[in-house]
Amino acid sequence: MTNMRKKAMTAYKEEIADTPLLTDDEERELAQRIQEGDEKAVAKLVESNLRFVLTIANGYRDQGIAYDDLVGEGNIGLLKAARHFSPYPGKRFVKFAAPIIRDAIERHIAQHSGLYKIPRDEATNAEIRRSHPVSVDAPIPAGSNNNFNLLNLLENADSPYADSAYENADTQAHLERVIQVLDERQQQVVRLLYGIGGDRHTMAEAAILMGLKRERVRQIRNAALRKLRIKN
Repeated sequence: MTNMRKKAMTAYKEEIADTPLLTDDEERELAQRIQEGDEKAVAKLVESNLRFVLTIANGYRDQGIAYDDLVGEGNIGLLKAARHFSPYPGKRFVKFAAPIIRDAIERHIAQHSGLYKIPRDEATNAEIRRSHPVSVDAPIPAGSNNNFNLLNLLENADSPYADSAYENADTQAHLERVIQVLDERQQQVVRLLYGIGGDRHTMAEAAILMGLKRERVRQIRNAALRKLRIKN
């Protein structure tokens, strides 16, 4: 990125830094107005969540695409999400928007790098092998002699995403059973960070979704890993 573009991005970050976050009630009110065709409500919802796009875009650095381009594509996804947000309780906008923002960024990266991934929801034969219990110490794949196991997967938490082996549907099913030993909040953190039963999120994104500080999310994650070691 050129110095001029870096300065422009710095100015942009400063401009949106103090934008207040919306409450649940404010989001629902905006969503209702959006359903009625109010473009000002769309703009308000987008402006209040621009910092969230920065957080997501950070997870895609060093992939050959300029950071400001990632942010721009993420903002396009944010706008798309805002136009389709519905006013129903219990669903925060950032959680609704995250996969749409990611999709916009990932499509841009794919179009400019020539790299395409198999869709996460593509069916595999592993989906039928979900009936037996598993320990976090069990090797992956099952029956192999390697040292890679579910706990290795969970402990790789400082990167934006878990190891690519997690894409295996059978591994996800095993993780779903293993985390039942955790308390409710620990399960929520692990689910968000590793995409168990939903989309994966970075530590910063999880903190926003849970209304916690990033360090508190890290502490809960670490406590969950310690409990998994003890139980296994």
